[in-house]
Amino acid sequence: MVQKVVRQSLSSQLYESLRLALMNGQYEPGHRLTIAGLAEDYGTSITPVREAIFRLVSERALEMRAATSVQVPRFSTDQLLEIQAVRVELEGRAAWEAAGRVTPQDLEDLRALHARFIAAAASDPARASLLNRDFHFAVLRLSGMPILEGICESMWTLIGPFLRIFHVRMPVREIAGDEHKHHELLAALAAGDRERSRRSMQEDIAWAEPLIRAVGEEQAANPGRGRARG
Repeated sequence: MVQKVVRQSLSSQLYESLRLALMNGQYEPGHRLTIAGLAEDYGTSITPVREAIFRLVSERALEMRAATSVQVPRFSTDQLLEIQAVRVELEGRAAWEAAGRVTPQDLEDLRALHARFIAAAASDPARASLLNRDFHFAVLRLSGMPILEGICESMWTLIGPFLRIFHVRMPVREIAGDEHKHHELLAALAAGDRERSRRSMQEDIAWAEPLIRAVGEEQAANPGRGRARG
């Protein structure tokens, strides 16, 4: 019994680690991973890696390509826009709730997090992608809606790989400029303006949609491309 619990715990830890890597944009769409390579990376046997992968496959966060390898999905334009639509509604509601609960200390923490994000955007897209996620999840936590936050985690597991591309391809002057929607959101939260907070969050999420369409056109023109690991 003890051995079974330990193995399950290890599988769960691997699942959470891989899920977080997807949310953080550590892997781009089309990136291929091997079960053996992941087992080597994490210093484990193949069994818990396979169990963790099967959970992520069931959630559509990974796709089985063969018995020993998986791939980060290349979602279609319609699928990505559907994920975005869910985020717009739920994260917009979270920002609305957060505007009624935010404290001066919360605002200070959010501003500091946003400043780190802007600094990273100038030179490190991978870190910028991670800090952007941290900012959004800080707002989600402020909403006091843990069920909504859990649903948004699932959406970020699916959209995270694309958002890595967003931070690589968007001009630095746009991401790091004064027009970034985080600035407007912070001002709305500071004012306690619920509707303005909702709208600012929704506009921030919608910002990625032109690139979603552009990437979709590129994928249609160059199907089947991916990068292997292990």
